Formats: sequence, C-alpha cells, structure tokens
Amino acid sequence: MNLIKAIPLIASGFVFGFANQGLAQTAMAKPAQKIEAATLDHEFGFSAGSVVVAPIPFNNPLIGAGLAIGAGYLFQADEDSNTSVLGLGALHSDNGTTAYGLSGSLAWDHNTWQLSATIAEADLNYDLYVLGLPVPLNQKGILFSGELLYGVTPDLSFGGKLRYLDTTISSGNSSALPISVSPDADLETVNLSFLARWDTRENTLYPVQGHILDFELMAGEVLNSASTRQYGKAVLNFSAYRQVHEKTVVAARATTCAASTDSPFFDLCSLGGTDAFRGFSSMQYLGPRSLSAQIEVRQNLSERFRAVAFAGAGMTGHEFTSLNAGGVHVAGGLGMRFKLSKKFDADFSIDFSHNDEGENLTYIYVGQRF
Repeated sequence: MNLIKAIPLIASGFVFGFANQGLAQTAMAKPAQKIEAATLDHEFGFSAGSVVVAPIPFNNPLIGAGLAIGAGYLFQADEDSNTSVLGLGALHSDNGTTAYGLSGSLAWDHNTWQLSATIAEADLNYDLYVLGLPVPLNQKGILFSGELLYGVTPDLSFGGKLRYLDTTISSGNSSALPISVSPDADLETVNLSFLARWDTRENTLYPVQGHILDFELMAGEVLNSASTRQYGKAVLNFSAYRQVHEKTVVAARATTCAASTDSPFFDLCSLGGTDAFRGFSSMQYLGPRSLSAQIEVRQNLSERFRAVAFAGAGMTGHEFTSLNAGGVHVAGGLGMRFKLSKKFDADFSIDFSHNDEGENLTYIYVGQRF
C-alpha cells in the first residue's frame, strides 16, 4: 500500500472498511464500494440519514498500527438505491504516517446513477521491497479521484474515472533512492479509466448470495516529464458469495492485473494492493502482471460476533506466461468480526495471517476484505 493505496483509508474507509489502492491506497478506503443499508424505519432521503462519528484503530503491514478518526453521514436516497456516504477523516500511525481527506459516495434514481469522489493529502512512511530487501521510503502527495457509473440494468453499470496525483518520494533513511524508484521521485500524473461493474449481491456490506465483477481499464500520463511518458493498466476482480448454511457464508475472489512496464511503481500490479490479499506487504510483490485467488469462510457466532477463516495464493511477474518463475506466494489465517451497528451491517475486523515465508501479520480494519 503506497500513496495511491493509502488515501482511501481516511474519508470513507473510517466508516466502512480500509481497502488497498499508491497515494490513494495507503491512507483511506474505497469510497466507491456500495453499502447496503437495512434501515429500521424504511425512511428514505437525505433528511432520514444517520451520523456516524468514531475513532477506529487499524493495523496494516505497510504503515503499521494507528488510529483513524472520522465522521460520516449515511442516507438512502430511495428504496432501491445503495446507501450514500459523505465523510471526512484523518489517520496517524506509529511509523509517522499521517493523512486526511474528504470522501463521498452517492447513489440515486434506483441505483441508475452512482457518483463517488475523494480528495486527500498524505505523508507516508513505508518499505518498498527491492531485490527482496525492504527499502524505507517517504511519500508525500495530494490525490483527487472521482468516478461516475450509469446503470443500464439494475445489475450492470458502466462509467468512467478521473484520478489526479501530485507526489514526491524520498529515501526514508537519507540515502540515495534505488535506481528503480528514481524515475518516480517527483510525479504529477493524470489517469482516465473506463469502468464496468456487474453486481448481483443482495447486500454490499455483508453479502450472502450473488457476485460482483469489476473491470477497470486505465490510461495514465505523467504531466511533469520532459519527455512523453504514458502508461496503461487493466484490472479484473471477480468476487462470489454463497450461503451454504443458515449461519455460514463462503466468499471467493479471483483477480488478474496487467500494467505497462513503464508504469510508476505504485501503479504496478501488487499482491495485496490490487486484490486486497492478506499475508504480505502490498509493496513486497509488484510487477507488470499478477494473478491471485482467495477463499474465505464466514461464520455467524451470535447477533454481533462472527469468525472467518481465509486462504489465498498469488503470483506476480513480467508476463503471464512466466508468472510461476517468481514462485507462488501462499498465505492464510483466522479472523474475528464484531458488528458495529444494528442499523448498518458493518463489522470491526481483526485478521491474523501466516504466509509461506514464515511471517505473521495482523490486520485491523472496518468492513470485509472483499
């Protein structure tokens, strides 16, 4: 998780889930994630919403442990639309990372329109793995991201996304930057994406049936480069959910990613950054190509408590035909969930993972991993 992967942890993430996406993926959560509300009074409209104010502790293998503080307003525009969220927040971690921002996600006209936007600023400290060794980096930046989706059917949506990022990167220990990072030390980038989403989930906070397929095709350009530097990226995420028992749900995710070789390192495909994989730092395994699969069993223990068991395997490399050259990376673990609200099905989550390299990592966040 770097600056792109960080900023979404702040504004909407403090309410319903820290997700991984560079400047945006290390500090906030995905504002575009849909949130299904089971409103108790069946009232709709902006005035029938709820205010949520909360300090949320978190733990992330990239930026460490800390506290996110945020405030959000949640409402449902109409009976068939997802819950809209307006939020602001800030976070600080024990490695000196700080970030703050504003985020909003709106859905209206029976989910025909879905609009989300985030603006945030972050000062991040994290390790980038170069030739298998951690290299401490500091990354500062400002991010704006906005997307608009139009539903051609209740389940199928198409749209676009705009992202602007102004970021600087320096060595965290005053030494020279690695040669692979130097071209990305001072970047101003703009990205345009085509989005497609096929979503049949009956509930987006804790789905028990259905699936969601998300596809993003991105074109990016570096604005402050003396020579033209353009790059592209495509990501396909497919998640499926099935209730196998009254209290048991099985969730699975498959992800594939392809990026240009001249992409900034924080926009490369990442095990943990692209797919929300648990078990490795999101800056440990990067490459122009990635492929991963995950499965999770979710068990209701009581009205407010749940337990999960998860496992996954993934690969990164330069070409799909040679992904196994770098080895298959495997991790799994156990987790606990505590339902935060009687009105909204959002969980406070703690996951303990163990990977095939003998490392143990702890994740603390709000929401489900996928």
